[in-house]
Amino acid sequence: MAPHEDSSTSPENQHPGVLGPKPRARRPRRRSCLLKGCRRKFRPQQPLARYCNEACRERARQWRAWKARRRYRQSANGKQKRQAQSRRYRERWPGRARTKKLSPRGPREGHPYQIFFVLLRPSGVLCGVPSHPAIPVAAVLFSDLPARAGASSATGTALASTNTWA
Repeated sequence: MAPHEDSSTSPENQHPGVLGPKPRARRPRRRSCLLKGCRRKFRPQQPLARYCNEACRERARQWRAWKARRRYRQSANGKQKRQAQSRRYRERWPGRARTKKLSPRGPREGHPYQIFFVLLRPSGVLCGVPSHPAIPVAAVLFSDLPARAGASSATGTALASTNTWA
């Protein structure tokens, strides 16, 4: 005679599911995604799930691969392999890193970047300057620049000096 057919034992002492409803399956509680910056709460489908969705899993996999490459490059063997790789690259492209590329128009004209902005006056200087049709605004702003090919107005003439209007 089977236990569920035995009338001498009470139903409370019987194995669950035999006489009554099956107990609900235990599921892991809600947890937060372990990806840095996500921290979304999710209910894992598997007990060891660490990330809330496929995108977070992929980003975590990429980060682990990056971290492993970095750790390897800092080891002695990794440094040697990287140096050999760089050496092979330099042999494939002889003289590439040593020669400067010239622009098709030749050397650059005009003032070097640093010198130009040291000589340039701020535009606030123009507030106190009365408008004079004979003197262009550029003449006031670029007064310290010498009159030569790179320092001329759009018409091709050298800039006027600032002492002519005073």
